[in-house]
Amino acid sequence: MAETLIGCRLMILQSKRLMLNSARRRLERSDVDELRQRVEELRAEIDHAQHAYRQTMLGYGSPDRPEYWLVAYGRLIDAGSALVGKLRLAVDDLPAVERYRVSTDVEVLEAIIDQWGRSMRASMAEAV
Repeated sequence: MAETLIGCRLMILQSKRLMLNSARRRLERSDVDELRQRVEELRAEIDHAQHAYRQTMLGYGSPDRPEYWLVAYGRLIDAGSALVGKLRLAVDDLPAVERYRVSTDVEVLEAIIDQWGRSMRASMAEAV
């Protein structure tokens, strides 16, 4: 059951990506507002489908599969990168001592994110 659900979510995501590529090609040939709007709608649908696939994979997928780890590391990287961005924005408003601590934390977090990226690439190699 879990494999079927994950497979369905992945097919929906892939279908949306194909539709977006087709709409982009049509938009390049004829710059029509309706097509531009459709491309934006498809981008939003892809974001939703990507989120649904990731949630399903993490909720029902097996850690024995390399695809699971691709999704898991991808989520960690996204969350870590968002946190780095927020910390960098906040650092200027902090006192000097706190600024130093946060800057150090950002460097450590970036190193961790880099390691997650390497682990993700290793999982990708396994998946192929």
